[in-house]
Amino acid sequence: MNEKNKIGDVVEGTFGPMRRIVDNLPPPDELLRRETDAEKVTMLLDRTTLNFFKKAAESQGASYQRMIRELLKDYAEMHMGKYV
Repeated sequence: MNEKNKIGDVVEGTFGPMRRIVDNLPPPDELLRRETDAEKVTMLLDRTTLNFFKKAAESQGASYQRMIRELLKDYAEMHMGKYV
């Protein structure tokens, strides 16, 4: 999508119509702020995504798993009211 498209505009994307949204997710360097109680899960990630988080974590001297946990937590908190 080019920058001429405004938030909410619908454009034709690779997989069909797409709507531009506000990016509310934090950048990788802001994903290392807190630890809370956690529960173990098994999850499959595509190699590209996993490599991104491993490289980002390495550059921060942090754990890629922690970065993923924090990103998922931020996403869940942002949308909590819709489902809880």
